[in-house]
Amino acid sequence: MAARYIEIKKSIQEDILSHRYQVGEKIPSERELAAQYGVTRVTLQKAMNVLEQEGFIERIHGKGMYVTKVIEDNVYMLNSGTGDSILGFSREFGQQAKISSELVTHQLIPAPQAVASQLETKQDVHFIRRIRLIDDVAVLVEDSWINSEIIATIPTTVLEQGSLYEYIEEYTGKKIKFYNSVIEGDLFNDDLAALLSISPGLPMLKVSGVTKLEDGKAFNFSCSYNRADMFKIKNSWVGK
Repeated sequence: MAARYIEIKKSIQEDILSHRYQVGEKIPSERELAAQYGVTRVTLQKAMNVLEQEGFIERIHGKGMYVTKVIEDNVYMLNSGTGDSILGFSREFGQQAKISSELVTHQLIPAPQAVASQLETKQDVHFIRRIRLIDDVAVLVEDSWINSEIIATIPTTVLEQGSLYEYIEEYTGKKIKFYNSVIEGDLFNDDLAALLSISPGLPMLKVSGVTKLEDGKAFNFSCSYNRADMFKIKNSWVGK
């Protein structure tokens, strides 16, 4: 069951998408909205923070909250949130939609040279390829190379039904704190397109990066091939 603040966020988002609140219009204050939904200001603020992160509203100091340019509700934001650890795909989108995975392969292999360099290891790595789905629609193919020296075992049930990053935090007892990525535009080749049941040549957002634990140890090098019609990348900057 979705958290209350997510339910409120979806309700206000729908009000924006249905043009109950127009672009540029000032929306009710946090105090008014908290009373309307029967929740505390803290809960309401969490909902508004998500809406702001996703680009639906903007706060103007001393004036209030206003509707910004609306993003389609079937497009998801990559790297849009903040928290005390890196969420990973399942936790990032798990409260917005039904998230599932199809495991294509999981095998222990010698680390390819490029991967060994990124992970600073000579140990074998888990190579994992998964198809990730949102509301039963295949939206990306994800390849991961995970250092077996840090994470020795990864159950199949985690890869098919759970959150890999949640498992890794429980396994290591450490938060996942650092992620550096490169985002490129590309086109789906025949193999990747077949996995997603789409036509070859359609545009993709290719995201490759290294993820580290809070102690600075790199444990995962990954590359995801994201449908460009399903995702957008958000970069935010707020001046002082």
